[in-house]
Amino acid sequence: MNAALVVILLLLSNIIFSAIGFRNKNFFCKYQFIVEKVLLQRQYWRVFTAGFLHVGWGHLVVNMLTFYFFSVDMVYAVAAWQLFLVYFASLIGGQLFALLLHRRHGDYSAVGASGAVAGVVFAAIVHSPEMYINLLGLLSIPGWLYAIGYILISIYGIRSKSDNIGHEAHLAGALTGMLLMIALYPAILRAHYLYISAILLPCIFFIYIVLTRPYILLIRNNFFQQQQTYMSIDDKYRMERAHREKQVDAILEKIQRKGMISLTSEERKTLEEYSSKL
Repeated sequence: MNAALVVILLLLSNIIFSAIGFRNKNFFCKYQFIVEKVLLQRQYWRVFTAGFLHVGWGHLVVNMLTFYFFSVDMVYAVAAWQLFLVYFASLIGGQLFALLLHRRHGDYSAVGASGAVAGVVFAAIVHSPEMYINLLGLLSIPGWLYAIGYILISIYGIRSKSDNIGHEAHLAGALTGMLLMIALYPAILRAHYLYISAILLPCIFFIYIVLTRPYILLIRNNFFQQQQTYMSIDDKYRMERAHREKQVDAILEKIQRKGMISLTSEERKTLEEYSSKL
């Protein structure tokens, strides 16, 4: 398999999977990334599958066009398995970082290939940092400068929460793709260490802050107050536990009054599930 075929397969996978999600709400909900589903219900596949869903055709087209244009450079620079590895490692890296930041926000959800695409973009840039990137036909800038701007915008987006974009996945996906490309081709680091340092340092510093002083991210602004009303996982767990205990109490009271034979199949199932967790 050559790298060009990997690009085609990834494009088709995103288009087909997303198109099904557009038409089928249950399909979309089953495979999107939701923190409580991953951490509490252990539906770990969502970390992977959410990367092939998108919220609409515009979201899909932007991601796929970006992936296509940057993967053209990657096709000639790396082997097929390396491109495959960069894409999926960046996807997973982006999702896990989002999971880390939002681990107490049970209702937080996300979809999109942005983390994987950012990984491919930064892998291409770190391979050729002096490449020029055309911005909407209006401005052409060096790849390394684009990368620094992208990192700073992502950090600002995470910090300010001023929009509804998954900047966390963008930042971690980009960092994963860049580091993986350097690991695969160590000579890149020697050849472009100044550019790479300028890109990496803001990332490393920000992630250090996230891991050691996460309270710095706990801000309040209008968007956060209006949109980011996530329920913490602890609160969600306590609420669900209280609701379940209330259901069980009602079932036990029914058994006391009418006997086991009076229970419906749903009530029996609820009682069995509760008993198995004790």
